[in-house]
Amino acid sequence: MPEQLFATAEKEEILVDYCDLPLDVLGAYYNAEGKPPVILLHEKIRHRRTLLRCVLAEELGHHFTTPCDLLLLAREKHLMYYKYEKLALLWAAQKLIPPDSLRTATQEEYFLEHEMAEYFDVTHRFLHTALTLYLQKGLI
Repeated sequence: MPEQLFATAEKEEILVDYCDLPLDVLGAYYNAEGKPPVILLHEKIRHRRTLLRCVLAEELGHHFTTPCDLLLLAREKHLMYYKYEKLALLWAAQKLIPPDSLRTATQEEYFLEHEMAEYFDVTHRFLHTALTLYLQKGLI
């Protein structure tokens, strides 16, 4: 549920708000030295729980993996595999689809992508990206 992610943001003293971002930007993370970190989420994902979880987890991933003074955007149409995007996505994947839970899901015979996405309450794109990253890192 997104509530756990919002609780993590609150614990880390990250300001989270919704706004009308450019159409293909779903989320943004900014952390300037000496100021509280900020996550902006596109207004259009406010009531789309699964997509909200994926975007918020990835933006939180930036908080835990990215140095200060960078503005990073989550775009809708494509995934950017730059160094910091990849680190944030891996953090988000491990948060929403822990490798141990992935093993449990396959033992419970969840094999199809749409079944696994529903099982973990993530988008198909996020699941595919997480599996790709896990394979690249040898985690599965």
